[in-house]
Amino acid sequence: MNNLNLYIKTILILLLLSPLTSEAQVISEKGIGSMELQRLTCRNNRPSDQKVHLAAIEKAKLSAWSKYTANFDAEKTAAYLKKESDFTGNLENYITDYVVLDYDCSKSSRVYTISLRVSINANKVDSILATGAGNSELRADLKGQGIVYLVVPRDTDIADIFDAKVTKQSETKRSLSADEMISESDGSVSITEASTQRESVTTGGKTQQKRTKRTYVIGDLTSATSQIGNTLRSLGMSSMDASTLERRAITCNRCNNFYQADEDGNLFLADVLKQYTGEVGDYGANISPNTLAEITDIIIDVGQGRVKYFMLGTIDASTARDDPDTGAKKVDVFVNLQLYELDDFFGPQVVATVGPETKSAFGETDVSAKNEALKKAFSEATSSLLFKL
Repeated sequence: MNNLNLYIKTILILLLLSPLTSEAQVISEKGIGSMELQRLTCRNNRPSDQKVHLAAIEKAKLSAWSKYTANFDAEKTAAYLKKESDFTGNLENYITDYVVLDYDCSKSSRVYTISLRVSINANKVDSILATGAGNSELRADLKGQGIVYLVVPRDTDIADIFDAKVTKQSETKRSLSADEMISESDGSVSITEASTQRESVTTGGKTQQKRTKRTYVIGDLTSATSQIGNTLRSLGMSSMDASTLERRAITCNRCNNFYQADEDGNLFLADVLKQYTGEVGDYGANISPNTLAEITDIIIDVGQGRVKYFMLGTIDASTARDDPDTGAKKVDVFVNLQLYELDDFFGPQVVATVGPETKSAFGETDVSAKNEALKKAFSEATSSLLFKL
């Protein structure tokens, strides 16, 4: 009994001393690896030597890793290249899992090929890159800085596509010329006439195409808030989402202004989301400059100098489609983010942007493909935005 109590106490002490880690941000990439069979043969569509199969898997992992790092922007790439050998030599520390999508052992071409979907712990990668950052890397003075973020995930609800308006013009010019010849012979006179008619037609006009009018529905805002918060915390920043800012403003006693919520308890967030869906406003499913200025004024007032940055933007998901290479579902997301540095006199100043750019991911179903694409976009776009500093 005493030994059991000692064991339980030991476990509790270890749990208390263990550091708490934020939820891992996992990103999926597809990789392909090939190996020559040389003198080997194929059995059950695999090489007769298991070592060749395992070597092809390692090549596929490295292929997926290369695709992942190829999405880094210039600043993040500069940080990565300084530690590339440390990463590639220890991929097992960053690749959390993989799934075999397809494999083929060709007796005719003497090549074994395997395709994987690899899961990568992006938060862990970003944390390593942020350590010891220099001028071209994530600046060390970002650590501990306050940031408020509002990144809105959207799905297209309605897209009104207008037919082109075509205006045609034509101009026709006609002319007639006639020749007359008179000849006289043996007391007789003959008259010969010849005429030519010419017509010239000039055509032209113009075509007018109205831009597509889109309305959106808001996606999983709770998941977006959680994932971006995890990424920011992994980079050492003190983060606050927009809904928390709204609650702090309504209950703020130290603020210079009094913020009155409407009857539903909303201050600004509900109106911002309506602007981003296209329900209200004149800026094409985007936030108005006045609303942006109002939010940043609230951040400065509530933050009392503790918040330096504001991250704002949208991430739009496409409809899932079948990937011809793997047969899995594929979803694209379109990213557009801005990072503002706040100043109580000059207001918000854009210091970094990401997008418009596209991120893609795969999944077994429409839902899983969309979730993977969104997770990839949230993690890569957020860290990329901060690396641009």
